Amino acid sequence: MTFKKILLATDGTPEAAAAVDATISLARYGPAHVCVLHVSNQEPTPEEERLVQDTVDRLTNASVMAGKEVHRADHQNVAGVIAMVARESAADLVVVGSRGLSDWKSMLHHSVSHEVLALLDCPVLVVRGDRGHNAIGKMRRILVAVAGGDDVKPATDAAIAVAATVPAEAMVVHVAQAFFGPEGVAFIESPEAIDDCVEDAVRRLREARIPAERRVLKAGPVATSIIEAATQWNADLIVVGSSRMRDLASLLLGSVSHQLLHNAELPVLIGERARD
Repeated sequence: MTFKKILLATDGTPEAAAAVDATISLARYGPAHVCVLHVSNQEPTPEEERLVQDTVDRLTNASVMAGKEVHRADHQNVAGVIAMVARESAADLVVVGSRGLSDWKSMLHHSVSHEVLALLDCPVLVVRGDRGHNAIGKMRRILVAVAGGDDVKPATDAAIAVAATVPAEAMVVHVAQAFFGPEGVAFIESPEAIDDCVEDAVRRLREARIPAERRVLKAGPVATSIIEAATQWNADLIVVGSSRMRDLASLLLGSVSHQLLHNAELPVLIGERARD
């Protein structure tokens, strides 16, 4: 698996500049074509047109095939336009920048990246504004977090697509979780179930010739545990499976993906949504 059609949504912010770096990392050594998309809330100004062209030029100067599209939409419909263009162009990866705000105001007004996750099934890479984490060719240590059997294929497929363009090694992690039955009885995942899930992910990565090791994390807040493991291992990228919801309110209030996007300093790649 490789990313062949990448949609890069840009608005000229520092976060968007970091997303360009990450896109170059993924596209420059592979047969990928990048569509640079800018969504304006007015008739595009000459400055906005120049911004988009500068981004295209930066990609082509880095040996990446790139084109551009500029659309108009109000602030509430930006994610919808991104999703529409992604579908029309058959993008197999969408890249967006994120400010990573974690206060209640930002959660209630929700970010474009969360809306895009709710609207699309394809993998989505969300990049924070720290360009030091997203230097060209930097995604060499990939932390792959899997929650269960349904997460393994989407997460490992996404990691394999990254490693196809940048030589990389992987660490597979799983956070032991407590579940509550219908009568309120708590139980922990069995060691056998955890081992099967993690070993399946490691096997898939090694079959793709990606050096991979494993680590089972103690039970705790899942997103926090993943971020701590990524920091300790000095990861360049966090990849998680397809545990995202079509309902935006559910995504905002409950998903590990949401918490990672708000709190991780590293780029986070959310794998393809599992088919129903």
